[in-house]
Amino acid sequence: METIAEFNDNQGLNVKLTKDKIYISATGNEETFALRGVNGVGLYDDLEKYAKEEEAFKNNEKVQKTTKTVYIILGVVFLIAFLYLEIPLMAVLFGGGFIAGSFLIKNRLEKPVLDSYFKLMLSGADRQFKFFKSDESSAKIADFINKVEDTLTAYSK
Repeated sequence: METIAEFNDNQGLNVKLTKDKIYISATGNEETFALRGVNGVGLYDDLEKYAKEEEAFKNNEKVQKTTKTVYIILGVVFLIAFLYLEIPLMAVLFGGGFIAGSFLIKNRLEKPVLDSYFKLMLSGADRQFKFFKSDESSAKIADFINKVEDTLTAYSK
């Protein structure tokens, strides 16, 4: 069994191409596909999911900035009010507390990541395998897909 091409994303996906089969080893899953049953291969980026997550992330950032601003304004108001009333301990506790609290507010959502999939088009259904896409892996997966297309009979016409 001579390996023609192989792709490994270092995050759990390993795809190996031989003369007549594709072996896919994903996290907790191993599958073998005969090349005669494969109609095509490609990449799929889930842009719709990414756009929704990006919008939620930006909305959360706006709320976070507004909350920080309100905390700072409340802190300054309490500081001035309690200093005017000559209660310095309360000024430090409430005013300083709100101002310090404004710096402790963190963004609760993680920055969205674009999900990428290695896609096999089979007779009857498509199979997608998620992989970690980086600059280095993008070139490797593109090279792998070219080698798969060279071995598929549908592409050799």
